[in-house]
Amino acid sequence: VFKRAKIDGLPSSTKTIGTQSGTFQADEALGCWMLRQTPTYRDSPVVRSRDPAVLDTCDIVIDVGGIYDHDSLRYDHHQRNYDEKFTPKQNKDGTTSERCTKLSASGLVYRHYGKEVIK
Repeated sequence: VFKRAKIDGLPSSTKTIGTQSGTFQADEALGCWMLRQTPTYRDSPVVRSRDPAVLDTCDIVIDVGGIYDHDSLRYDHHQRNYDEKFTPKQNKDGTTSERCTKLSASGLVYRHYGKEVIK
């Protein structure tokens, strides 16, 4: 039995999600889906563009634009010096291990909104 998140019955959001245009990629599709599971972006329309002027009209932008900045609600991972990873792993012996995989755009969305998505 599929159990829907506790957002059923909430009105759709008027906020707009921006993402890259062009060839479909699972990264932006998953990121948009996760955002649309949260009350803030519930069933938000998705705008696909690479035009900065169009993206500037969106409330949140993922996987395009060359910026990762949570305060600005921009979640791209295509920058030259990008090196965002999940927090270090806590080992059973009390030590920590660095994560090696860089976060994709959907990974960045999960980092900041994951707890809302899996409620």
